Amino acid sequence: MSRRYFLGAFGVGVAGIFVPRLPRWRADDVFVERWSWVMGQPVHVMVFAGSELEGLDACAAALAELRRVESRLTLFDAASDLCELNRRAGRKPMRVDEDLRLILAQAGAFKRATGGAFDVAVEPLMRVWGFHEPRATAPTAPELAEAREAVRAAVVELDGDVARCPNAHTQLDFGGIGVGYGIDRALGVLHARGLRRAFIDVSGDMGALGAPPGEPGWLVEIADPDRERNGRPVTATRLRDAALATSTNTESVVRYGSLVAGHVMDPASGWPARALRQASVVTRTAVAADALSTAMLVTGRAPVGVLQAYAV
Repeated sequence: MSRRYFLGAFGVGVAGIFVPRLPRWRADDVFVERWSWVMGQPVHVMVFAGSELEGLDACAAALAELRRVESRLTLFDAASDLCELNRRAGRKPMRVDEDLRLILAQAGAFKRATGGAFDVAVEPLMRVWGFHEPRATAPTAPELAEAREAVRAAVVELDGDVARCPNAHTQLDFGGIGVGYGIDRALGVLHARGLRRAFIDVSGDMGALGAPPGEPGWLVEIADPDRERNGRPVTATRLRDAALATSTNTESVVRYGSLVAGHVMDPASGWPARALRQASVVTRTAVAADALSTAMLVTGRAPVGVLQAYAV
């Protein structure tokens, strides 16, 4: 298996399946964890709190915040703010709340920073490839050309709390940034409650607040992406006030005969990203890790600003 390693500010990190390993802690630190299902994915929340009740309440608040973010930014609920913004494309502006304003601003910044490798306007490509509504055959060349043009021409204008998509063909999809944004918001809720040690994992995208007692960071074991070879970790890294995200085109796929297409799109080519099989980055925020791991999968290069990066 061919691997390419990218050196970051703090060394080389490795991506794969991330499983936090809990160390021993002091008797006066109460560890509480909750599992749930949010954003269509399994979620694991872990906190150290002053009491079990405090920890359970904090976990419930973090999960509630993830669900709140999901309700506003999902494409799978016609009542969401994102769906309303998409409906207004080419018609009229929309007054947006803090969540939509912040994520639009961050998405624009990541698009510029990655030279367009990360782009939330890829929804026409997601649709034409059959990720939103199943189709019987692969997209034709004219269909792909039309979808690529919609992505290329997309513009999102943001003026204070008013957003506008002047092109009627612009359609946004926050699949490459929404989970990271939700993790950051949920960690913010925990921090506001006075917690200083917490870990949130949403199906492999994760953020860490502080570190377990007596430890330099949350220990995360990283498995070989060739799972059929062995299930043993190949290395480990520690997260402290940092986040990690992995992008891959082998998990969520559509099939058209012998053609297997992954869900991460290359906005330039209109095809699923093929530069790498898997890309992971460690950054200071989960939203940056989410977006930049997507861009890395598209380009095959580690984006500027990551602390650690790994690619297969």
